[in-house]
Amino acid sequence: MRDDFNIKIKEILARRVGMQCSNPNCRKLTCGPRDTPTKAVNIGVAAHITAASARGPRYDKTISSRERKSIENGIWLCQNCAKLIDSDMERYPIGVLREWKHLSEEAARLEVEGTVATKRSEGLSDVDLIKFYAQCFDRPAFQDPFRQEGSMEAFDKAIEDTIVALNTGCLRARDGAILSHSKGKVYLSNVEWRQKMDVIVDMLRAIRSRYKLAVKQSEIQVGGSDSRNSWYFIRDARVAHWMDQTRGELMGVFAEICQEAGVRVPTFPHRFLSRLETQPE
Repeated sequence: MRDDFNIKIKEILARRVGMQCSNPNCRKLTCGPRDTPTKAVNIGVAAHITAASARGPRYDKTISSRERKSIENGIWLCQNCAKLIDSDMERYPIGVLREWKHLSEEAARLEVEGTVATKRSEGLSDVDLIKFYAQCFDRPAFQDPFRQEGSMEAFDKAIEDTIVALNTGCLRARDGAILSHSKGKVYLSNVEWRQKMDVIVDMLRAIRSRYKLAVKQSEIQVGGSDSRNSWYFIRDARVAHWMDQTRGELMGVFAEICQEAGVRVPTFPHRFLSRLETQPE
């Protein structure tokens, strides 16, 4: 027996993302007018993050029927992306889908809150977008060695904010204030650049996942009540090495895009630019 969503939950899932597909690499509008004035066409689907029945993809036997058909277990997708996530469960596990949902809802919220800024972003070229993405990397999380981070909490939040900015086109300060508004990477018309930006975001997600795993396994100990008074101790030096190496690789990918676009490469420490021998003047 399937634990399907009711109509109300389907409507809320769709509205919370502005009727757009929640896949950050798609963001397709899922509804529009039909020829008949009183009707509309819908290509959106309220998909289950964990399957509605035992033989479905990502089925979780530990949750209840009520949880399975709750809004927390749903994500709004276009029909193509709904088919995609169920055809490749290894590439699209539960964690990725939850992050898609969060990012898409955040993007919809920013569009509602920042109508004027969104209008100003219309007509931006690929080079303009790359310049905006360069701003997103102008923070200590991409400049300091992992062992010299002032706060692990601030590091993790900076990585999260960068993922949101590259996907939604909205760069926020730590207090939530909007610093700059542009467009997410899905709007890049240069296919190669867009694919490289996808790789960069995947690497940023990997950094967040590795950090959370390190804390869970006590490879990094973190304490304190807030970011100002927090402390940390790195128990496994291999974690710090991996963090520096991975950031170096993704920064190298972005530096390549900047060079091709004729955009000045952000001020990355030389030790991080493992993929490039020289930088543009």
